[in-house]
Amino acid sequence: MKKEKNKKLAAEWFKIGDNEFCFAKAAFEELGAFYPQICFQCHQAAEKYLKGFLVFHNTNFPKIHDLAQLVKLCAKIDGDFLKILEEANALSQYYIVCRYPLEYPAADRKQAQEALEMAGKLMDLMREKVNTKII
Repeated sequence: MKKEKNKKLAAEWFKIGDNEFCFAKAAFEELGAFYPQICFQCHQAAEKYLKGFLVFHNTNFPKIHDLAQLVKLCAKIDGDFLKILEEANALSQYYIVCRYPLEYPAADRKQAQEALEMAGKLMDLMREKVNTKII
């Protein structure tokens, strides 16, 4: 019974991640603007997928937004996750940098495109790992 509940909850995490990713992709393709927000949405999509994967495997996680830390938790379940640690580190920067006025320049079109590619790679790995059973 617990396994079915975990599958359902993981599917909800993935659905939210899909929506955030599709929103970011549509903004990139249709508006050609709002690049910092696109980067932030890519971070959010990847975060939802990582947390969904952990839920799917009945693994508790801290209330954090650091994608590298979440990837390391996922890697305890499946070592293949270490392959996406670099992308997770890169996407994690967008959680703060794109939301608050800091000493960093705003993300540009190239960074937004890279963020979309990195988030897509992370999401693809997680879909593969759960064999799309719940998506």
